[in-house]
Amino acid sequence: MRVVGSLKKEGKVIMEKGEEKRRFPRFNLSVNVLVSKRALLEKEKLLITKNISQGGACIIAYEELEEQDILDLKISLSKDEKPIKVTARVVWIREIVIGEGEKDRRYEVGVEFIGLDNEIMNKLNRYLAQSTA
Repeated sequence: MRVVGSLKKEGKVIMEKGEEKRRFPRFNLSVNVLVSKRALLEKEKLLITKNISQGGACIIAYEELEEQDILDLKISLSKDEKPIKVTARVVWIREIVIGEGEKDRRYEVGVEFIGLDNEIMNKLNRYLAQSTA
């Protein structure tokens, strides 16, 4: 699926079927991510990725975020190393309803990594290469 422009209906991103055009291939890897919104002094939340690439990730969230939110991420690529710190921008959101109640809502959140330095990019590349070999 892909987001077409920034179409919204009642505050939700409208997804349409179609071919994805990505600069980097996504890998279906679940890794732990500590997430906090840059603009708010809120506690970090431990979430998990659905997939990840050199340029971004799909994160499963328990509360709705907004398009263009800037997030600080700490991505745990290995139990042996410190998490990598990445800044990301929310580019799309898809609501997933898994039951009847409000607590049964989840959100797939597509984020684009911004401002990655070479060291972080190299660590991410090594992790993706090792995990998919």
